Amino acid sequence: MKKLFLLVLALMFVFSLPAMAEEKGMLGRLTKLGIDEDTLNADMAEIFFDSMPFSRYKYFDSLNSMVLALNSGDITGITVDEYTARYLMSRNEKFAEYKSPIAKNISLLHFTMLLREDGAELCAKISNAIKDMEADGTLEALKKQYIDDVIDGIEPEAVAFEKFENAEILKVALTGDRPPMDYFSESGEPVGFNTAILAETGKRLGMNIEFISIETGARSIALSSGTCDIVFWSELGDFENRDGYEKEDQPENTILTEPYLSGWMAYVVMADSGIAAISEE
Repeated sequence: MKKLFLLVLALMFVFSLPAMAEEKGMLGRLTKLGIDEDTLNADMAEIFFDSMPFSRYKYFDSLNSMVLALNSGDITGITVDEYTARYLMSRNEKFAEYKSPIAKNISLLHFTMLLREDGAELCAKISNAIKDMEADGTLEALKKQYIDDVIDGIEPEAVAFEKFENAEILKVALTGDRPPMDYFSESGEPVGFNTAILAETGKRLGMNIEFISIETGARSIALSSGTCDIVFWSELGDFENRDGYEKEDQPENTILTEPYLSGWMAYVVMADSGIAAISEE
């Protein structure tokens, strides 16, 4: 797999847990643009780590490297969206979920697309297409095929993209390291829910889709330089009041489309570590 599209994590408030000083460890987190690791860890120490089985963040550039660190014991857990967490656990019985008692109150994550500010007209068209897909049931059908069924072990065929003669080309950055959202098949073809959404968007707008393979850390530069027109993104906040979503890692001079999926942040740990059992108490 290639570099993972970066994810973001909501700040969490203090709550009571059994003492676990002997089991505290690093929490794996994917690279986050614009945030200094030491500063973030310092900010999180009192309101998060002191009352959790994690002591601080350790950043990784890909999901693969983070999973390897979890398997080897270098970190205690990893933080990902609920769909990726379910995918990982469905493929490896050694993984389990640490269920935070308050996670679903404040860590709602929305999947969207990021464009440059000068692409406002295109952003509006994509947002309207997303709204139409939601209204006619397409979003739900694609979610079942490319998320739910995949987690259940039913691998979909590569996403089919329609070709339109002399049509505008929409260049999209793809890291391909976020199953089941977006990844590459064994034959190297793009698959996943994000790519399926994009294929349907291209069909509805009469535009041709071209993928640009990039690493996670290069997404912002690729977008600002014009190498691509779109990158997949995520935002935190109230789905009904997007003015309050978390924007700390959103690059300057960018805009977001209408969200096309929401989900919760999740923590994946080793099933035999004892940490997963804490959340069941």
